Amino acid sequence: EFPKAERTLRVGLVQMNTVPCEAAENRKTAERLIRRAAEGGAELVVLPETWNVGFSPALFADLAEPEDGESRALLSRLAKELGVAVAGGSIPTRRGGSICNTFVFYTDKGRLAAEYDKLHAFSPSGEGGVFSARETGSACFSACGVRAGVLLCYDLRFCEQARLLALGGAGLLLVCAQWPRERLAHWRLLTMARAVENQAFVLAVNGCGMFEGVRSRGGSIAVSPWGEVISEAGDGEELVL
Repeated sequence: EFPKAERTLRVGLVQMNTVPCEAAENRKTAERLIRRAAEGGAELVVLPETWNVGFSPALFADLAEPEDGESRALLSRLAKELGVAVAGGSIPTRRGGSICNTFVFYTDKGRLAAEYDKLHAFSPSGEGGVFSARETGSACFSACGVRAGVLLCYDLRFCEQARLLALGGAGLLLVCAQWPRERLAHWRLLTMARAVENQAFVLAVNGCGMFEGVRSRGGSIAVSPWGEVISEAGDGEELVL
């Protein structure tokens, strides 16, 4: 049997409907849902991949923000104002001459405490032809006193990456994605597998927008180390606590 938990961590998974290329509108949606999560008692709020612009790799060079851009500034401000930690999904980021698909994590004081550039691109001709990744490897960090690691979307298919996070002490794996409805069965299967094989909690948040004819299917899910589903969302915009 697992030992009894020393505490309960209340988490809000923000399954938001991102409007393609409309960063200002998407920031308003994210703020509304983050505030709802905080009002519901969440200590940690998790956003999906590319929540601010949607998943359109061909446009990322134009849509990417600098490292001090408005989307990061919003997350930092809300984290500090509301006293919640924010796992800010990913934000296409312009760094030097490169574009990176970058996860950001802010503490409840608004401090940027972790970054991770998505390691696995879905296809060489699509995402892989746009994004670069710094040679920083995986990212482990403290989230509300819990050792956590992050996977971005396609990373979920690579068991060795999750295993490295677990070996680094992560008992909580966060997955931030824009996972299509055609592969939703894989989404459920892989989140459960990553939980069981690493004896970790998996909190996986997915978007639910339409990008270039492909719909992200929602289905955000929280899975225990036993592989049991703690909570699961439908296919539309939803806040899961």
